[in-house]
Amino acid sequence: MMFRDAAEIMGETPEDCHRSHVTGLNWKGFEPILTERIISTGEERRLRLEPLDIFVSEARRCVGARDGGPCHSQIEPRMSLCRSCDPFPVQECRFHPRCRGTMCDGTVCGEPHVVYLAIFADQVKVGMTRLSRLRERGIEQGADIIVPLQEHPNRQEARRAEQALSKDRGLPQAMSLSVLASCLDDDAAEKAAMRWEELSGSMGPGVEPILLDSYPLNGLVGVPKVMPTAGKHRGELMGCKGRLAVYRDEIGMLKALDMKDLVSRFLGTAPSRCAQSTLF
Repeated sequence: MMFRDAAEIMGETPEDCHRSHVTGLNWKGFEPILTERIISTGEERRLRLEPLDIFVSEARRCVGARDGGPCHSQIEPRMSLCRSCDPFPVQECRFHPRCRGTMCDGTVCGEPHVVYLAIFADQVKVGMTRLSRLRERGIEQGADIIVPLQEHPNRQEARRAEQALSKDRGLPQAMSLSVLASCLDDDAAEKAAMRWEELSGSMGPGVEPILLDSYPLNGLVGVPKVMPTAGKHRGELMGCKGRLAVYRDEIGMLKALDMKDLVSRFLGTAPSRCAQSTLF
């Protein structure tokens, strides 16, 4: 079953019928910081998930600003900014860089990048990111260990190297949310250390792992079920790791909410004419 706001089904705009718009997710060390913009006042403030009691819209809108106010334009899948608000001159370059920073006015494509291994318990993926944010990238993904492997002078070369490494080693470039949820246990750090020990001998000399072991998630028993973002989320917050916030609902079921997917959606706190759930 899916959830949609009653107002969305009736054609009303989400800006008119919700409390706030989720505008960002950043990390302060191992602490995830969500921000929301209160629609009635324009106030930007921290969104706290404890106590957890929210209704999340199906609708998603740009989190940028223009003409002195929120943009709220339509956005592409996986994006939280519209093309006009995105600092990437060509939005597709976020995933498939077209140049080495020589064909556009963007600054990211020409920055030094690093290809890395991320280890989640006993699961491994490859990735690439700006060299300056390697540790942050590991934390925001929820990795237990991140290992820098290769440095490259720009984004395009790093992406090509990532794809080649993925093919050569038979390692994925992404992890599904269900796999990430299966890695959320108290033994994850030990499992990751054992997995790295298996891999380290084939990675060449001078490769040093970075341990990421201070997530605010302890005492977890069982694998949480990742819930659709849109809909009702209510229960006791157990903690967060990477993009997943884990909670126990009112009947004791362990669930996970994708915090990254909250960004660009609208929130309410209780059923109303604009935040009633419709199941179909």
